[in-house]
Amino acid sequence: MIYAIMDIGSNTVRLSVYKEKDGEAINLFSEKEQVSLKSFVKKGRLTEKGISRLLHTLGKFKAVVDNFDDIDGVYPFATATVRDVANRADVLNLIKDKLDLDVEILSGEEEAKLAFVGAAISTEVAEGVLTDIGGGSSEIVLIDQGKVIKSVSLSIGSLSAFNDYVDGLFADKSDKKEIEKRIDQLLEDSLMYAEDQKILAAVGGSARASLKFYKEYYKLDDSVRSMDASEFNKMLKEILKADDRSKLDMILAVKPDRVHTLLPGMIILNKICKFFSIDTINVSQTGVREGYVYSKLLGRK
Repeated sequence: MIYAIMDIGSNTVRLSVYKEKDGEAINLFSEKEQVSLKSFVKKGRLTEKGISRLLHTLGKFKAVVDNFDDIDGVYPFATATVRDVANRADVLNLIKDKLDLDVEILSGEEEAKLAFVGAAISTEVAEGVLTDIGGGSSEIVLIDQGKVIKSVSLSIGSLSAFNDYVDGLFADKSDKKEIEKRIDQLLEDSLMYAEDQKILAAVGGSARASLKFYKEYYKLDDSVRSMDASEFNKMLKEILKADDRSKLDMILAVKPDRVHTLLPGMIILNKICKFFSIDTINVSQTGVREGYVYSKLLGRK
């Protein structure tokens, strides 16, 4: 069986195609488009321009899928931005009418649990904390003995933090304080408790981009898949103190497609590490999409 997954996030829309072989899901190829849906939300509604960009991207991905006769199923799902907008039903109906795609909305709790299932494929997540920092939300999962103990979805992500708290192109120390203040409030509202943990498993594009920057900054081997939390905090402080030109040069050299969202994503990741007194950040190469395939399509819990 071959499955096509369309992941409609707040910042990017991704297409990943997987082939099932002996109970395992093998990624055949992936594509992504920077759509920045969160930036097209006005007065709680996704604007016509935002809807148009989404339809264009999904139409492009559907054309790719339609060229493969052996794909057995197409599974589009949406997270934070589409989940939260007031005109969600209109958006979903339009996608159905124009493209004949039935988009599934993942709740914050379900997104968090699928991130856990997906992360477990490539990273040890028997205990500790897992986070998935998206464009519009950040999921946090407490894990013990390989099971989800508590999960929450915070309504802040790398793109929404940029839109709401960064005045210029790059975050600075003042913006960091405002973002951290908002995260503190969201954690308090979610009743998440600050117990000390040693390991944080991080999934998603923000985490992978942070790791790539970390390896470049400290001149580490490309095979490295973890970060020292104190060194990550030190690096972030130094970057935020740099002038805008230096920030631009550093980000363009590593992750140019995240020029405005990389630092807000790092600030969120760093704050979560502080909240749980994390020592080590393990970055998973798999996440929600793999969790969706294994949990919903292959029946793995």
